[in-house]
Amino acid sequence: MEQALTFLSNNLNLHKMKNIKIYILAFALLLSSTACEKYVSKDDFNPNQPTSSTLPTLLPTVEVAVFATYTGQISRTSGLWIQHFQGTDQQMIDISRYEITENGIQNDWNTIYASGIVNAKDIITKADALGAPYYKGIAQICYAMLVGVATDYWNDVPNTQAGLGVANLTPQYETQEAVITSIQTMLSEAIGNLQTATSANSVIPASDDLIHNGDRSLWIKAAYLLKARYSNRLSQRNATTSATQALANLTAGGWSGNADNTYARFSGAGNELNSWYAFENQRGNYIKMNATLVNKMIAKNDPRISFYCKPDNNGNFTGTPVDDYADISTSSIGNYFAGPDATTLPLLTFAEAKFIEAEANLRLGQSAAAQTAFTEAITAAMDYPGIDAAAVSAYLTNYGTLSGSTADQLAQIMDEKYVALFTQLEPYHDWRRTNLPVLNPATTGVQATIPVRFPTEQNERLYNPNAVVVSNTTTRVWWDN
Repeated sequence: MEQALTFLSNNLNLHKMKNIKIYILAFALLLSSTACEKYVSKDDFNPNQPTSSTLPTLLPTVEVAVFATYTGQISRTSGLWIQHFQGTDQQMIDISRYEITENGIQNDWNTIYASGIVNAKDIITKADALGAPYYKGIAQICYAMLVGVATDYWNDVPNTQAGLGVANLTPQYETQEAVITSIQTMLSEAIGNLQTATSANSVIPASDDLIHNGDRSLWIKAAYLLKARYSNRLSQRNATTSATQALANLTAGGWSGNADNTYARFSGAGNELNSWYAFENQRGNYIKMNATLVNKMIAKNDPRISFYCKPDNNGNFTGTPVDDYADISTSSIGNYFAGPDATTLPLLTFAEAKFIEAEANLRLGQSAAAQTAFTEAITAAMDYPGIDAAAVSAYLTNYGTLSGSTADQLAQIMDEKYVALFTQLEPYHDWRRTNLPVLNPATTGVQATIPVRFPTEQNERLYNPNAVVVSNTTTRVWWDN
């Protein structure tokens, strides 16, 4: 499959950048139709097609894979399981009932590996040959983002041997501990590459960088926040070291506000629709807002609710309860995230940085620093959709002070983060890691508990003898033990 997707990316025309995102749809159709890995051979060669791509052609292909991974089906699945959303039609009901199959996650796996990682590695190799450390650094960050999602959902995954195409169709799996160590190393290398002198670069990314338009300072901030994220991810493995390392990375990153955020970007044109808008537009009523989140926001008079939710049939904000798969009279996801004019979706934010800072300081017993970061986190999360200052002040007065035991304060931090990082992947990982907020599983699910991982992808089980096969979605990943 990697070869097929590389073929598509090789034919990307930079003068037709507005059509980039249609390739993700082509990838999905291609990947769902056949188990390519079984049939690709070294004799498969088309002399009418180019055999290499330029860095400006490859970079947007990788970034689109990041967009699809972070804002597509994986984010919907996570949102259903942590009760941001409720499935009310077709396969979304199955996912809400915790039924997820090894062929149901094929497209996600292949977008990460065959579209994203294979091309990211191609950029890294070409950048080394051409003397283009800026391109290499951005590709390394995108690679880290992609393999990070893979290990978060599948635990042991291909890493060092991944993305080599026909050179290795059966890559070895590496432990999650090794993969996360590799992520940290790669991000450090990326920061170094992005800090090199401009004169050391034979070619420099600009408009072909769909995320930051070649702004190295924003990419460096993104890398440091990713390092903090994966340091904090290990809170169950080593509470003190994970907190200390997370804080060190946040300090080095020097985030100053939402202007530093990293977004998935969409133009609103026909082939470049926001992933959530495209889904809602094509599959209306497959997903509704979940009562767990909506009721939590109503109870706090949260001013973001009109951004998160559309009014229901009666003009109110309501959610469909867990275990109810038929009520479609409730609120849908709001236009701020899923409307035709929503051209950005958050990937890495100042609010996340501050919530990590609050949690890490709390774990180290630094209550004053935890409180300061908590206030800044809520403020940043409110500022993102543009809540007015008076409403933010009122919310902080009522809910912005950490109190009670350390466990109580952690619950406050994670509860606010759960709401703030709406549509993102992190609330699911945080819930697995901390069991916060407390969620009551569906009683009509195919299993008694919310899944804590994805099953092994079908083609990997069938055709990769080196795959670590796990079918039980109650088997926890390494950092969750």
